Amino acid sequence: MHMKQSLLLFFFLLAALAIRAQNASRPELSVFPNPTTENISVQDNADAIGQIIVFNLLGKKIKVFEASKGEHYYVGDLPKGVYLVQLVGRNKQTVKTQKIEKR
Repeated sequence: MHMKQSLLLFFFLLAALAIRAQNASRPELSVFPNPTTENISVQDNADAIGQIIVFNLLGKKIKVFEASKGEHYYVGDLPKGVYLVQLVGRNKQTVKTQKIEKR
């Protein structure tokens, strides 16, 4: 019985470390300013984002930008409303989706 408990504790600690490592490797990302009127920018300290995709709330792709560190992305031509901004990593996987308001 003692061996089973030790093994269980070991696997629990291993899982906790794996989750912590996974969270630590996630880059700090945010889309700003929010709300916006003309441009959005992406805070991407790790330079992990390759593409920025803007969707309306119906899921229709409205704009696609190739990401570049420190760049501003023009959304001034979009109607006022709420949009979803999807940040896609250089590995082509979605890293984060953030809701923004266009005024």
